[in-house]
Amino acid sequence: MTMQDISSLQDLLFLFHERGGWTLIVLVGLSVLTVATAFVNLIRVAGLKPFSSRSGACRELAQKIDTLAASGLDRRALADETSLIARSYLAKARSGTRLLELIITAAPLLGLLGTVLGMIDAFQAMQSAGDSVRPADLAGGIWEALITTAAGMIVALAALVLHSLIDAVAGNLKMILEQVATRSIAQSSVPLMDPATGQHRSSFPDQQSAA
Repeated sequence: MTMQDISSLQDLLFLFHERGGWTLIVLVGLSVLTVATAFVNLIRVAGLKPFSSRSGACRELAQKIDTLAASGLDRRALADETSLIARSYLAKARSGTRLLELIITAAPLLGLLGTVLGMIDAFQAMQSAGDSVRPADLAGGIWEALITTAAGMIVALAALVLHSLIDAVAGNLKMILEQVATRSIAQSSVPLMDPATGQHRSSFPDQQSAA
């Protein structure tokens, strides 16, 4: 970064501070954080292949179920282990949503705070001016104060849209993982555990009674 770039950045920050105070600068930072968080989260989710049952997280889950089934676990324990593995994939898919939820809540409040502080400054300036105050000066101070409220709502809306997108993709991944887990466990040859005897029993009770 050259000195010219640094100077341009300083001028931009000074402009934001002049128009909306420090709250507007924080809101600009939150907007950048929102986009960066959503971008990283979407890349992470894309790596899990949330729309495919034959690759990504679903393929890994099926392979892990086969490995666990071969280790001698009964059907109930296998289902519990499968649930933990699936939850880890979903937690990875939704890892950035908590931060987006915080931004959705905080951005409008921060914008409102900036407006209140701006209104206070405007009325203090009007009081200092005394009888020489002009309505145009008061109106200018008010609209500059309202900028932070508008900025806070824009940041919150952007975070809400991105949060909904990530949540929808993660919800689709959850549905496919449930389908793959149910099918893989049903196709496994793992016996059920008889709760009365604590012994493995056949998955097909009709065959046991016929014998």
